[in-house]
Amino acid sequence: MKSLPTLPLIADQPRFSLLDPVRNRIELIIFCSVFSFCFMYIFLPFNINMWYEGQHLPLVTFFGIFTGCGIVGLAISQFLLAGWKIRRRLTNATYLCWLLGEIVLVASIVTLVDVLLTDTFFFTWNEFVSTLRYTALIMPLPYMISLLWFFSREKYRQLKSLENRVSQIAGPVAPVVSMPAAAPVMLPDNCLQIKDEQGKTALSVHPAKLLMIKAEDNYVQVFYRNGTAVSKELVRVPLKKMETQLTASGFARAHRSYLVNLSKVVLFKKNSKGYFLQVEGMEDTPVPVSGTYLPVFQSAFG
Repeated sequence: MKSLPTLPLIADQPRFSLLDPVRNRIELIIFCSVFSFCFMYIFLPFNINMWYEGQHLPLVTFFGIFTGCGIVGLAISQFLLAGWKIRRRLTNATYLCWLLGEIVLVASIVTLVDVLLTDTFFFTWNEFVSTLRYTALIMPLPYMISLLWFFSREKYRQLKSLENRVSQIAGPVAPVVSMPAAAPVMLPDNCLQIKDEQGKTALSVHPAKLLMIKAEDNYVQVFYRNGTAVSKELVRVPLKKMETQLTASGFARAHRSYLVNLSKVVLFKKNSKGYFLQVEGMEDTPVPVSGTYLPVFQSAFG
């Protein structure tokens, strides 16, 4: 009986970690507070300027106080409550619930302070719901912008770290020696430069290590010896271009999808389906030889 696909468990989902660094939490609070204050001061949303007419404090002071309430609420959430076990176990999906809780916390603090500062507001359910609605309309935007910035910064850091590791493994790049356009560009150590369709070097490999190249739509899979193992590299370049580059280096087209190193062919044979060959180290991957390219291999191995 065919089994039905199962949904991934929440426990298997990645844990939300963007706000683990203290720096990120501080930047979140600062950006949300500055954004909210400027938004209220510039746009006067919800006709907020009419709410406090006749009060003993100027409107900008109220904006500053409400911003301070947001800072207090986020500080409680991001520092005092951050150690809770449930907070440490939140995933990228379930963190939304924590954000909703932060909005409720900030709205509660703003409502309480608003009632204490003015004589026209009272601590009622309707007043809280109204404040909650306004908080939910202002707070999520700078919050999400901050998370997006933290995510982008983390990915950039990971990319630079990966580039540094690759540079350490590869070592310094040798200078390129100019060659005719029809021939592959050779390095001083006789390495072949496999370039993509933009002309950028995607892989440098010694000809003796290069085994076979297989077409994959607009890409090619480059198979080469890496120690005792066979590795492969995906490069965006047409196989026809690779054939032009490598023919002078002992490579021949065996099929519209295959280009092989003739010196690495260990078997050329015919079976009921036609001719095929095997490449050194890739005995489990027989390469078909089509009629168009058959004479080359019959001449070489006949």
